[in-house]
Amino acid sequence: MDVFKNISDTEYRVSLAKEYAPKDIFTETAILSVKVATGILAVLLPLEMLTTAIGGCLIAITFGIFIFILTLIWWPFLALLLGTSWLWLHAWYLRPILLIPGVLIAFIADIYVMLAPEPEKDAKVMKLAIAQEWPMSWYLIKPPAVYYKSQVSSELEEPD
Repeated sequence: MDVFKNISDTEYRVSLAKEYAPKDIFTETAILSVKVATGILAVLLPLEMLTTAIGGCLIAITFGIFIFILTLIWWPFLALLLGTSWLWLHAWYLRPILLIPGVLIAFIADIYVMLAPEPEKDAKVMKLAIAQEWPMSWYLIKPPAVYYKSQVSSELEEPD
Protein backbone atom coordinates (compact mmCIF):
# COMPACT_ATOMS: atom_id res chain seq x y z
CA MET A 1 0.00 0.00 0.00
CA ASP A 2 2.81 2.40 0.83
CA VAL A 3 5.26 3.25 -1.93
CA PHE A 4 7.88 4.44 0.57
CA LYS A 5 8.43 1.12 2.33
CA ASN A 6 10.85 0.00 -0.40
CA ILE A 7 13.03 3.10 -0.14
CA SER A 8 15.83 2.28 2.26
CA ASP A 9 18.48 4.79 1.14
CA THR A 10 16.78 7.89 2.54
CA GLU A 11 19.99 9.27 4.06
CA TYR A 12 21.78 9.14 0.70
CA ARG A 13 18.84 10.81 -1.05
CA VAL A 14 18.80 13.57 1.60
CA SER A 15 22.53 14.17 1.19
CA LEU A 16 22.14 14.47 -2.59
CA ALA A 17 19.16 16.81 -2.16
CA LYS A 18 21.23 19.07 0.08
CA GLU A 19 24.19 18.96 -2.28
CA TYR A 20 22.14 19.87 -5.35
CA ALA A 21 19.88 22.41 -3.64
CA PRO A 22 19.75 25.91 -5.11
CA LYS A 23 22.08 28.31 -3.31
CA ASP A 24 19.90 31.44 -3.18
CA ILE A 25 18.77 33.38 -0.10
CA PHE A 26 15.18 32.11 -0.33
CA THR A 27 16.26 28.47 -0.37
CA GLU A 28 18.65 28.99 2.54
CA THR A 29 15.87 30.76 4.48
CA ALA A 30 13.37 27.99 3.70
CA ILE A 31 15.77 25.23 4.75
CA LEU A 32 16.65 27.01 7.99
CA SER A 33 12.99 27.80 8.76
CA VAL A 34 11.90 24.19 8.26
CA LYS A 35 14.80 22.94 10.40
CA VAL A 36 13.89 25.31 13.25
CA ALA A 37 10.15 24.60 12.98
CA THR A 38 10.53 20.83 12.88
CA GLY A 39 13.24 20.91 15.54
CA ILE A 40 10.74 22.41 17.95
CA LEU A 41 8.65 19.28 17.52
CA ALA A 42 11.12 17.27 19.60
CA VAL A 43 8.84 18.06 22.54
CA LEU A 44 6.27 15.76 20.92
CA LEU A 45 8.45 12.64 21.21
CA PRO A 46 6.67 11.25 24.31
CA LEU A 47 3.32 11.83 22.62
CA GLU A 48 4.66 10.15 19.47
CA MET A 49 5.47 7.00 21.43
CA LEU A 50 1.97 6.95 22.91
CA THR A 51 0.16 7.52 19.61
CA THR A 52 2.34 4.91 17.90
CA ALA A 53 1.44 2.33 20.53
CA ILE A 54 -2.27 3.12 20.45
CA GLY A 55 -2.30 3.40 16.65
CA GLY A 56 -0.45 0.10 16.30
CA CYS A 57 -3.16 -1.57 18.35
CA LEU A 58 -5.86 0.05 16.21
CA ILE A 59 -4.14 -1.15 13.04
CA ALA A 60 -4.03 -4.71 14.40
CA ILE A 61 -7.66 -4.62 15.59
CA THR A 62 -8.99 -3.21 12.31
CA PHE A 63 -6.87 -5.57 10.17
CA GLY A 64 -5.06 -2.65 8.51
CA ILE A 65 -8.10 -0.53 7.64
CA PHE A 66 -6.89 2.16 10.06
CA ILE A 67 -3.57 2.48 8.21
CA PHE A 68 -5.49 2.92 4.96
CA ILE A 69 -7.38 5.85 6.49
CA LEU A 70 -4.12 7.36 7.77
CA THR A 71 -2.60 6.98 4.30
CA LEU A 72 -5.56 8.77 2.73
CA ILE A 73 -4.96 11.66 5.14
CA TRP A 74 -1.23 11.71 4.25
CA TRP A 75 -1.72 11.94 0.46
CA PRO A 76 -2.83 15.62 0.40
CA PHE A 77 0.20 16.55 2.51
CA LEU A 78 2.43 14.58 0.15
CA ALA A 79 0.91 16.26 -2.89
CA LEU A 80 1.36 19.73 -1.40
CA LEU A 81 4.93 19.07 -0.27
CA LEU A 82 6.03 17.55 -3.57
CA GLY A 83 4.11 20.04 -5.70
CA THR A 84 5.52 23.08 -3.95
CA SER A 85 8.98 21.49 -3.93
CA TRP A 86 8.81 20.89 -7.68
CA LEU A 87 7.72 24.49 -8.20
CA TRP A 88 10.54 25.66 -5.93
CA LEU A 89 13.12 23.82 -8.02
CA HIS A 90 11.70 24.70 -11.44
CA ALA A 91 10.25 28.21 -11.02
CA TRP A 92 12.80 30.28 -9.08
CA TYR A 93 10.61 33.40 -9.34
CA LEU A 94 7.90 31.71 -7.19
CA ARG A 95 10.23 31.07 -4.24
CA PRO A 96 9.28 34.23 -2.30
CA ILE A 97 5.59 33.33 -2.66
CA LEU A 98 6.10 29.66 -1.69
CA LEU A 99 8.31 30.35 1.33
CA ILE A 100 5.70 30.88 4.09
CA PRO A 101 3.05 28.37 2.89
CA GLY A 102 5.72 25.74 2.21
CA VAL A 103 7.25 26.01 5.68
CA LEU A 104 3.76 25.87 7.23
CA ILE A 105 2.78 22.79 5.20
CA ALA A 106 6.07 21.08 6.08
CA PHE A 107 5.54 21.84 9.78
CA ILE A 108 1.98 20.46 9.83
CA ALA A 109 2.97 17.42 7.76
CA ASP A 110 5.83 16.70 10.15
CA ILE A 111 3.45 16.79 13.11
CA TYR A 112 1.10 14.43 11.31
CA VAL A 113 3.83 11.93 10.40
CA MET A 114 5.23 12.01 13.93
CA LEU A 115 1.87 11.29 15.53
CA ALA A 116 0.46 8.84 12.98
CA PRO A 117 1.53 5.23 13.48
CA GLU A 118 3.44 3.64 10.62
CA PRO A 119 4.15 -0.11 10.64
CA GLU A 120 7.03 0.22 8.15
CA LYS A 121 10.04 2.02 9.66
CA ASP A 122 11.55 2.93 6.25
CA ALA A 123 8.24 4.45 5.17
CA LYS A 124 8.05 6.64 8.28
CA VAL A 125 11.66 7.75 7.86
CA MET A 126 11.00 8.71 4.24
CA LYS A 127 7.79 10.57 5.11
CA LEU A 128 9.58 12.49 7.86
CA ALA A 129 12.40 13.32 5.44
CA ILE A 130 9.94 14.61 2.85
CA ALA A 131 8.44 16.97 5.43
CA GLN A 132 11.72 17.95 7.11
CA GLU A 133 13.72 18.48 3.92
CA TRP A 134 11.25 20.76 2.18
CA PRO A 135 11.89 22.57 -0.27
CA MET A 136 14.15 19.76 -1.51
CA SER A 137 11.45 17.08 -1.05
CA TRP A 138 11.15 16.55 -4.80
CA TYR A 139 14.75 15.33 -4.91
CA LEU A 140 13.90 12.61 -2.37
CA ILE A 141 11.34 11.10 -4.72
CA LYS A 142 13.11 11.92 -7.98
CA PRO A 143 16.80 12.29 -7.11
CA PRO A 144 19.28 14.17 -9.33
CA ALA A 145 20.80 12.19 -12.23
CA VAL A 146 23.97 11.47 -10.23
CA TYR A 147 21.90 9.19 -7.97
CA TYR A 148 21.10 6.86 -10.85
CA LYS A 149 24.69 6.90 -12.08
CA SER A 150 25.91 5.89 -8.63
CA GLN A 151 23.30 3.11 -8.47
CA VAL A 152 24.48 1.69 -11.80
CA SER A 153 28.15 1.90 -10.83
CA SER A 154 27.52 0.19 -7.48
CA GLU A 155 25.71 -2.65 -9.25
CA LEU A 156 28.64 -3.09 -11.64
CA GLU A 157 31.20 -3.37 -8.83
CA GLU A 158 32.17 -6.92 -8.03
CA PRO A 159 31.92 -8.07 -4.41
CA ASP A 160 35.17 -8.78 -2.61
